[in-house]
Amino acid sequence: MLDAQKVVVQAKSNINTINDLVFLKLYHSLCRLAIISICLIVCAGGFVRMTGSGMGCPDWPKCFGKWIPPTHISDLPENYKEIYSHRGYDKIDFNAFNTWAEYINRLLGAIGGLLCFLLFIVSILTRKISLVFLSFFLVCLMAFQAWMGALVVYSILLPWKITVHMLIALFILCILFFLFHYSSSIKEKVIIIGNKWIMLCLFISLIQIILGTQVRESVDALLYIYDRDVIINKLPNVFEVHRTMAWLIILSNCTLFWFYRNLFAVYIEFRLIIITLLGLLISGVIMSYDSLIGFAQLCHLLCAISLFMCQYSLLLKSCSLPNVQIP
Repeated sequence: MLDAQKVVVQAKSNINTINDLVFLKLYHSLCRLAIISICLIVCAGGFVRMTGSGMGCPDWPKCFGKWIPPTHISDLPENYKEIYSHRGYDKIDFNAFNTWAEYINRLLGAIGGLLCFLLFIVSILTRKISLVFLSFFLVCLMAFQAWMGALVVYSILLPWKITVHMLIALFILCILFFLFHYSSSIKEKVIIIGNKWIMLCLFISLIQIILGTQVRESVDALLYIYDRDVIINKLPNVFEVHRTMAWLIILSNCTLFWFYRNLFAVYIEFRLIIITLLGLLISGVIMSYDSLIGFAQLCHLLCAISLFMCQYSLLLKSCSLPNVQIP
């Protein structure tokens, strides 16, 4: 009788272990989807800012009071400028392209939020307290990011709020990368010994991103006064600091390559860092000598974020992070 009970208990334990592994793999896959989703949101946000579509929808979460945005000015009331004058529409004409660009950006944000909420639900099913806590924190951060998005609209694109909005997105990506590594069922063999150079590069990249956002804020303010082709000469000293610090970015990453030169074949991040550095250099030169064209600004932003995330991924691998343990 006792042997039979032991068999039943063991069978239930095996079933629970299998279920835990299934949910953990599902969680890991959802992490990957959420990372892709947030990256798309960042790209969409950069595109919205590049095209000046930030006020394409004067209200939030609806767009011109509708869940499906208008496609033609005839879909709006004749006095729409008066209705949304407090949002700056007394000086803006309706533009269907800008409206849909902003609305698609919001839809991508909603999808990203839904994926993060699903992560939280699945984390409960894994029965791992650490995953539940981190996933709940991620959901709260996504909710805060949505609230910040509303504040950006209500403030009529106040520059510092746009910067905070972008930095929160970067923080969300960092959490998702951590969860992706943490929930992996495969323990990676860590070859890198010491990570001080990675941490130094990561810190310099973060400072450079913040400086870049300050430059962009200055550009946005000056666009109301000067033509784009003379803005470079009107920028404050933060632009010179940002441009000079670009050499520090190159130098620090070259030092990183030298110390870990034997690992290029092991970690793809090193090769991606080279590509992003080239992208940063080329887009930076284009902006400096071709009146800050929008497409180059978008490429510059995406390359800067990619560089930061590649370095962050290397840091996670070099820290020998523990994996979720399933008995």
